Amino acid sequence: MLSALFTLFQAMPYVAALALGLLVPILGVLCYSHFGAGLAVVAGMFAIEALWMFVGAIQLGIKVYYTDFALLFIAVIALLRLLAAKDVPRWHWAWGLYTLAFVVSLGTGLVAFGSGAGVQARGYFYSVAAGSYAMSFAIDERRVKLLLNAMVAMALLILCICVYRWIVYYTPITELLPEEGVYNTDGAIRVVRSHEAMVLGQVFVIGLFFASMSRGALLGRVFAPVVLACVLALQHRSVWLAVLVGVLTGLFVARSRSGSRLGQVLLLAGIVALTALPMAVSDKFSSVTDQVTGSANRAVDGDGSVGERLDNWKGMIALWAAGGPRSIAIGQSFGSDATRYVRDKVRGGEHKIEYYAHNHYVQTLYNLGLVGLASFLAAAAYAVVGLYRRCACPEGDRAAEVLLTLLVMQLAYYVPYGTDYLQSVILGVAIAYVAGHERAARAAAVAARPVGPKRLRWGWS
Repeated sequence: MLSALFTLFQAMPYVAALALGLLVPILGVLCYSHFGAGLAVVAGMFAIEALWMFVGAIQLGIKVYYTDFALLFIAVIALLRLLAAKDVPRWHWAWGLYTLAFVVSLGTGLVAFGSGAGVQARGYFYSVAAGSYAMSFAIDERRVKLLLNAMVAMALLILCICVYRWIVYYTPITELLPEEGVYNTDGAIRVVRSHEAMVLGQVFVIGLFFASMSRGALLGRVFAPVVLACVLALQHRSVWLAVLVGVLTGLFVARSRSGSRLGQVLLLAGIVALTALPMAVSDKFSSVTDQVTGSANRAVDGDGSVGERLDNWKGMIALWAAGGPRSIAIGQSFGSDATRYVRDKVRGGEHKIEYYAHNHYVQTLYNLGLVGLASFLAAAAYAVVGLYRRCACPEGDRAAEVLLTLLVMQLAYYVPYGTDYLQSVILGVAIAYVAGHERAARAAAVAARPVGPKRLRWGWS
């Protein structure tokens, strides 16, 4: 018996390696053929990052994170589809130029600065991979619903994570706390990152305006008061901005649905009342209410991180402009020194910072130059204009309405924050959706074109 167990344990690594060798190609075929499979890989990786805050890594001379493997896998599938698949929508030139600018900046950075360039470029690589994968599929309403359902599922998971971590921290249950004693050094109540809170904000808007799109969206409406309360309590002001923009955009696109605007306003008022009432009248929530109020006041006054970010952006732009014509055109290579000084409003004077710009547009300008920033904005504008046209057409388009709202929220979120690969999936889906409808419109126009009389031709047949 013991010898059999010993043999089994010895064989387990080989069995695991064999299983992995079989599963990876199978998963590759599924992701190549089905958008939902690749979306599950991306969403699953996002969920793992939310659960563990920081995903593990292995040492291969350099530290390689598990997310690197997942998004590299998605990037390979996207490249294969773009080269071989017959159902790929037209590749938009602006996204191609944006990708090329990223590759150039990464390549020159690796030559000049080594692995440090790869560390800085990681977020952009994730986003390019995820967005390119989404763009490689012909997107219809069914696949948009699939995206919405995945976002609602992630939002419910994030809600559970927030409740669990708040209970552990505020009880407190010290045995379950991380070694640092808090889940986030930026604030004890911020138990998930801004990217996860952004998903909560988007699901709130989905549930508020687009509950009829899918069962998942309807579930988002059921949980809307809880989701809104969670977004407020997390105090990610970048997400507050995105939610406000999303609500305004949702009301704007609702005009195409007769009589729906007043109903949406009343529904919003009811959800806000259900969210705010317990926080206002209960002593248990009074401290949270005070924190939210204080955070909002600091944002309006430009104190705290808001004022520092403005100085941060100015410093980053100054570094970009000082780099000369090459920097202005294609940016500073990934891995370059971005040390700058900002005002210290607490202690006076200035202090040194090295972290990224906390603004996707400024960071893109710094690393990819005017070429990269202009191409990203052109790709986003193509999607926004195309979706708006779909919304304005006489028959309306629910999928275009929800994609337009999510995309405008994303573009607003990118003002105070950086890029994220799940948001890039939304952008990719939006671009592919517009491209697919444009291709269908061109085909219909060609089919409707009158055929002239055939001319007689003499010759050998």
